[in-house]
Amino acid sequence: MNKKKKFPSIDISDFQKGKRSDFFLPLYEDSLGQAVNVPFIVARGLKPGPCLGISAAVHGNELNGIKIIQKTLAELDLSNLKGSIICAPVVNIPGFNIGERFFSDGVDLNHVFPGSPNGVPAEQYTHAFVKTFLPACNYLVDIHTASEGRLNTMYVRVDLKDRNARSLAEAVSPEIILHGKGGDGTLRGAAGRKNIPAITLEAGNPSVFQGKMVFEGELGLKNILYLLKMLSGKINQSRKPVVCKSSDWLRTNSGGVLEINFNLADKVESKQVLAKTLDPFGNIHSQYSAPYSGIVIGKAANPVATPGTRFCHLGKIGEPK
Repeated sequence: MNKKKKFPSIDISDFQKGKRSDFFLPLYEDSLGQAVNVPFIVARGLKPGPCLGISAAVHGNELNGIKIIQKTLAELDLSNLKGSIICAPVVNIPGFNIGERFFSDGVDLNHVFPGSPNGVPAEQYTHAFVKTFLPACNYLVDIHTASEGRLNTMYVRVDLKDRNARSLAEAVSPEIILHGKGGDGTLRGAAGRKNIPAITLEAGNPSVFQGKMVFEGELGLKNILYLLKMLSGKINQSRKPVVCKSSDWLRTNSGGVLEINFNLADKVESKQVLAKTLDPFGNIHSQYSAPYSGIVIGKAANPVATPGTRFCHLGKIGEPK
């Protein structure tokens, strides 16, 4: 019987102060028995301080976070850094290699954290990643984008009742902050269960690098470094985020060509007409109205709709009870 593999945690004290270390660790094997190597970056400051963890591409086609990490670290002077930054710029290697959201077994990695050493392939992969990455983190920013066929604002998912996590979210200065405890299976949820304040930064659209989103994401991470006093500087909050206590994806109940009457970050009123589906001749098939007043967090990009198609991610404005 093969022995269970052990995955040692990354130990920040093993790395030289004032230096950046880029390296791969073998966390899995492919069907040829070859190692699947995951890239990590440790940037250790000269002075003591907390460790900020930053992850991206848990979904293999969500790319903006990779560039946000690269740009943030490229402009970082480690001689001024207090503490350390540990990054996993591409978590989902199999998905990234083929430009797909899911892991090689078709499972969404962000539904199976913290994983299991005896589970399905995706669970074994997330187990290895969590064991390797999370113990070093005092704080976590997990960067995502919209899924395929959808568009996102710059927004943050966070448990607003966790004061430390909320402070991280506010420092990012996103368009919207959406309350949520961090569902079972998410990397943010796995961090929360280890009492690591964590946020999910949703930065734009999949399968592209978006300059504006990368720029805003970089500013957000720098603000977090200022907040945690890992760098000296003043938080630059360019806007006041709209706080949402919950959200819903609105769906079509008929097929057709989708025509949307709103933009990202629009505030809409209850019963306002948001969208309609048309038949091939241009006749209105169905019409869809807002069930409540709120703000548009995300929307569909693909105008081809079948019954059940998500067309509007609508946030309910207000503080959670």
